[in-house]
Amino acid sequence: MNRRSFLTSLVGGLAVAAVGGTAMAKSLVETAPAPVEPKTGDIDPALKAGLDETDAAFTQYHHRRPRRHRRPPPPPVHHRRPRRVVRNGRVYWVR
Repeated sequence: MNRRSFLTSLVGGLAVAAVGGTAMAKSLVETAPAPVEPKTGDIDPALKAGLDETDAAFTQYHHRRPRRHRRPPPPPVHHRRPRRVVRNGRVYWVR
């Protein structure tokens, strides 16, 4: 597959997804019934019975904090004292 056919298929796929998504959204909005909102003080009796039967031991929340990982300190650096080396009349300082 070369670049031109890849880009054509990619753009075409995006266009179809956008058109199909808007068509599905329109059909869902047209067919969806209006939600029925209960009064503020009323609770469904089945929901109320389920809430009363809930075991409280399983509803507690515990937040576990992550451990802090630190690098170990670097090893101590031992500096060697430079020594004087003479080769062919020249003086070099070597560690």
